[in-house]
Amino acid sequence: MSAARKWLKRLLLLFVIALVAFGASLYLLYFRRTPLPAAPPHALVAPSIATLPGLSACWLETGKAFSDFSFGSTAGSILVRHPAGDLLIDTGNSSHFEDEIRGYPFGTWFKLRFLAGQLKPAVPLSEMLRRVKEDQTRLRWAILSHAHLDHSGGLMDLPHVPVLLSQEELQFAADPAVQAKGYVIAAHVQRFPPLGKPTLRFDPVPYETFDESADLYKDGSVVAVPLHGHTPGSVGIFVNLSPSRRFFYVGDAVDDERGFEERVGKSLVLRDSDNDEALANQVVTRISDLHEKLPELAIIPAHGRSAYKKFFPSGPLSCVATQ
Repeated sequence: MSAARKWLKRLLLLFVIALVAFGASLYLLYFRRTPLPAAPPHALVAPSIATLPGLSACWLETGKAFSDFSFGSTAGSILVRHPAGDLLIDTGNSSHFEDEIRGYPFGTWFKLRFLAGQLKPAVPLSEMLRRVKEDQTRLRWAILSHAHLDHSGGLMDLPHVPVLLSQEELQFAADPAVQAKGYVIAAHVQRFPPLGKPTLRFDPVPYETFDESADLYKDGSVVAVPLHGHTPGSVGIFVNLSPSRRFFYVGDAVDDERGFEERVGKSLVLRDSDNDEALANQVVTRISDLHEKLPELAIIPAHGRSAYKKFFPSGPLSCVATQ
């Protein structure tokens, strides 16, 4: 056997070993999930939902990764058009993402760049709003599922918009230790309400399987509920376009649809982003329980691109209305 053929065989063997190692790492870091116990029994309080004329929701995708695969990720916002003023649910990454993470130590920078950075904007949120012909003066609020940089960063690309956040989330975002980890960017916090002046408060009014709720427009069209765990003030948002056309946006309470369909915890690579892992796992089981009770309800994880595609079958920049 010639020396060239020996080297070729060695290179091929190394390639196969590298491929197997990559596959094993991907499985352990992302695909392997821990099964969770069922949620304790909880009553279902079905809301009364009316069809409100003029209500619609639009998918504004500013970033995506692995979009050709079933596990593809997305980031951006959902625009809810409402007769009383429009709402943004999350805002994705800032178009200044690279500059915002540049000052962190290498380890933190590397983690941010190769996790949240995979979803940095290809097009800023402001441009996405123009593409769906949104009059930005109609934006009444932005509600954040939580304060992490890949959910709040798009605020930096918009004119001032009042932000709805609870006191728990404001305290979390203002914590220097949280900002030092890179989960929250100090510049983003400047767009939040002042600490001690929360703009989102929950009433002791049961909603579906949750004991507290906040009816944002006081008409049942958009209702927020607490999802403490991923962060102390994480929230989920129900948008009710009609009695039969509804979705529940759950932020990062689950990685993707597998989380609630199979009742499994976060992937290893994303698990350390949970502020309280035990509480976060309890939230997963609550969402899974709701899915079992209401299989017709669309549940949309913030980064679960496949879930968006089911509710918005025409893809990004499309809108779904009441009818």
